[in-house]
Amino acid sequence: MASTRKLLREEAGVKLYEVGEPKSYGRANGGHYRISTMRQNLPRVLADLAEAEDAFDLEVISSLMDPVVQKMMSRTEH
Repeated sequence: MASTRKLLREEAGVKLYEVGEPKSYGRANGGHYRISTMRQNLPRVLADLAEAEDAFDLEVISSLMDPVVQKMMSRTEH
Protein backbone atom coordinates (compact mmCIF):
# COMPACT_ATOMS: atom_id res chain seq x y z
CA MET A 1 0.00 0.00 0.00
CA ALA A 2 1.41 3.42 -0.97
CA SER A 3 1.62 6.42 1.31
CA THR A 4 -0.76 9.35 0.89
CA ARG A 5 0.38 12.93 0.35
CA LYS A 6 -1.80 15.99 1.00
CA LEU A 7 -0.68 19.53 0.11
CA LEU A 8 -1.26 21.78 3.14
CA ARG A 9 0.40 25.04 2.04
CA GLU A 10 2.22 26.43 -0.99
CA GLU A 11 3.97 29.77 -1.36
CA ALA A 12 7.02 31.10 -3.26
CA GLY A 13 7.81 27.67 -4.66
CA VAL A 14 7.77 26.07 -1.20
CA LYS A 15 5.31 23.25 -0.53
CA LEU A 16 4.27 21.71 2.80
CA TYR A 17 2.81 18.21 2.55
CA GLU A 18 1.27 15.89 5.10
CA VAL A 19 2.44 12.36 4.34
CA GLY A 20 0.50 9.44 5.76
CA GLU A 21 1.92 5.96 5.97
CA PRO A 22 -0.35 2.94 5.63
CA LYS A 23 -1.23 0.88 8.67
CA SER A 24 0.79 -2.26 9.04
CA TYR A 25 0.33 -5.12 11.47
CA GLY A 26 -2.35 -3.27 13.43
CA ARG A 27 -0.14 -0.29 14.31
CA ALA A 28 -1.43 3.28 14.10
CA ASN A 29 -0.65 5.34 11.03
CA GLY A 30 2.82 6.83 11.08
CA GLY A 31 2.59 10.23 9.47
CA HIS A 32 4.98 13.11 8.98
CA TYR A 33 5.27 16.46 7.22
CA ARG A 34 7.52 17.18 4.25
CA ILE A 35 8.77 20.53 2.93
CA SER A 36 9.97 20.80 -0.65
CA THR A 37 11.49 23.90 -2.23
CA MET A 38 12.99 25.23 -5.48
CA ARG A 39 16.21 25.98 -3.64
CA GLN A 40 19.06 23.47 -3.71
CA ASN A 41 18.10 21.97 -0.35
CA LEU A 42 17.14 18.43 0.43
CA PRO A 43 13.45 18.08 1.33
CA ARG A 44 12.90 18.38 5.07
CA VAL A 45 10.87 15.82 6.98
CA LEU A 46 9.36 16.74 10.35
CA ALA A 47 7.10 14.86 12.75
CA ASP A 48 5.34 17.85 14.38
CA LEU A 49 2.91 20.11 12.47
CA ALA A 50 3.84 23.28 14.40
CA GLU A 51 7.55 22.73 13.69
CA ALA A 52 6.76 21.97 10.04
CA GLU A 53 4.78 25.22 9.68
CA ASP A 54 7.60 27.22 11.29
CA ALA A 55 10.14 25.60 8.97
CA PHE A 56 7.82 26.30 6.00
CA ASP A 57 7.62 30.00 6.91
CA LEU A 58 11.41 30.26 7.20
CA GLU A 59 11.91 28.50 3.87
CA VAL A 60 9.42 30.86 2.16
CA ILE A 61 11.41 33.86 3.45
CA SER A 62 14.68 32.27 2.27
CA SER A 63 13.19 31.48 -1.13
CA LEU A 64 11.89 35.01 -1.59
CA MET A 65 15.40 36.34 -0.88
CA ASP A 66 17.17 33.86 -3.20
CA PRO A 67 17.90 35.51 -6.59
CA VAL A 68 17.90 32.17 -8.44
CA VAL A 69 14.47 31.26 -7.11
CA GLN A 70 13.19 34.76 -7.93
CA LYS A 71 14.23 34.27 -11.57
CA MET A 72 12.64 30.82 -11.70
CA MET A 73 9.38 32.16 -10.25
CA SER A 74 9.28 35.10 -12.68
CA ARG A 75 9.61 32.67 -15.62
CA THR A 76 6.70 30.55 -14.42
CA GLU A 77 4.39 33.55 -13.89
CA HIS A 78 4.37 34.47 -17.59
